[in-house]
Amino acid sequence: MSWVYEARLYDSKSVASYVAMCIRDDHLLGGSNDLKVQVYRTRRGNYGVRYRKPVVDM
Repeated sequence: MSWVYEARLYDSKSVASYVAMCIRDDHLLGGSNDLKVQVYRTRRGNYGVRYRKPVVDM
């Protein structure tokens, strides 16, 4: 599965980390504990959040 990018970019890494934590916690409360969340830095120095669920083979 591909990455899902949040539409907003943030000026500080701490704010982006907080958003990533909220996304992870929201999925944990929904019963999904296999979500991968990352904070990344753009070329212009802003920070963003992306996440994905691993593909499950059946």
